[in-house]
Amino acid sequence: MTRLTAADLAATVYSAGRVFDGLTTGRLDTENFLRSGSIEGVTSRQDLALLEDLRDVAEFIIDKQHRPIDATFVRDVNAQITRSGSLYPGELRRAEQKIGVQTNHGRHEPLAVSKPQLQSIVDASMTYEDQREAALDLFVNLAKAQPFMDGNKRTALFVANALTIRGQSPLLLSVPVDSDDPTPARTFNDLLARAYVFDDHDGVKKLLRDSGFAPLA
Repeated sequence: MTRLTAADLAATVYSAGRVFDGLTTGRLDTENFLRSGSIEGVTSRQDLALLEDLRDVAEFIIDKQHRPIDATFVRDVNAQITRSGSLYPGELRRAEQKIGVQTNHGRHEPLAVSKPQLQSIVDASMTYEDQREAALDLFVNLAKAQPFMDGNKRTALFVANALTIRGQSPLLLSVPVDSDDPTPARTFNDLLARAYVFDDHDGVKKLLRDSGFAPLA
C-alpha cells in the first residue's frame, strides 16, 4: 500500500470535526488544508486549532503503525489534541473531576478508568476476528468510557482507524455527516447516546457498519 498522508484521512478528519466539535470549515477546504497546509478557506481560529489537532492525530496514527494498539497508544493519541482539547492531554481523568456528557437520554458519567482498565477495554475489542467489527467495538467502547477530560470521541475514532490502517484496509471509519442536512449527524449522536445511557450498542454499530466505512480519500 502507498504510504498514507493526513489528506487520505480527510473524510475522517472532516466528519470528526463537524459532528463532534462544530467545525464550520467546509469539506473541500478541510481537504485542501490537509493536503497543502493552506488556511485560505479556514473560517476561524477555533477551526484552525481543531484542524491542526485532527491533522496531528491523523499523522500520528499513520506514523506509528509499528506500535501496538494498547492503553499507552490510546493515551498518546489523546495527547495529540493539544490546541482544542484538554488542559491535560493524554492524562486519564480522575473520579473527582466528575467528567460526563449530557445527552437527550440523560447524563452519562462513567466511572474513571485506570490504565489497566483502559487496557481491558482495548483487549476486549481485539477479540473480534473481523477487523471492521473490532474497529466499531473499539470506537464505541472507548467513546463510552470517556477516559480523558476532553477529546474522547476524537480519540476513539482515530484509534479505531489505527486498527484498520494496520490491517491495510481500503476503508476508513468516519461518522455520518451531511453539510446540507443535519439528520445523519443527529441520528448518529442519538444512537451513540443510547449506547452510553442504555448500553445499546447495536444501533450505532449498525449505522456505522452501513454508512461509516468509506474508501480512502
